[in-house]
Amino acid sequence: MQVIFTKGTQRYGQLRCVRMDGSATQTQMPEQGIAPHDMIHYVVEKRLHIQGAFFSQVRAGADISFALEHNETSRAIADKTEVWQTESIVETLQSLLWSGETPTYDGFIYLLEQACNSRDLAVPTVSQSDFEHILNEIMDLSIEWQGMGEGQSLTLKF
Repeated sequence: MQVIFTKGTQRYGQLRCVRMDGSATQTQMPEQGIAPHDMIHYVVEKRLHIQGAFFSQVRAGADISFALEHNETSRAIADKTEVWQTESIVETLQSLLWSGETPTYDGFIYLLEQACNSRDLAVPTVSQSDFEHILNEIMDLSIEWQGMGEGQSLTLKF
């Protein structure tokens, strides 16, 4: 699946996903000072091979909306625990990146535990190596994203 992030105004960009069968779905995504939330999701889900969260559901046919609009296939692969564990990972990374300081693995694990505990979830295993790869890719994408002008796109594969 192609995942296309398009730079918009200072308030909103656009996320468009084009599946292998040519069908597509899209939504506005809020701009922020770092990589967009959905771009962080992309990196996390791809690196950790998460099969039941956002992008896998979209690839299986779900339409992007405030609450994903599922088809039978995307509903079948959706995994509530993975969805919320993934969201906890993404939120943790966002908070670390927004701080402006260089994120550490220990800081990441501490905040991830807090996020999962607040949702009554088991803490997913994220190795230090995976954390470092995720962080490096997010930083590279953030730099590329920040250098783009309105209407320019970044196309990735999921």
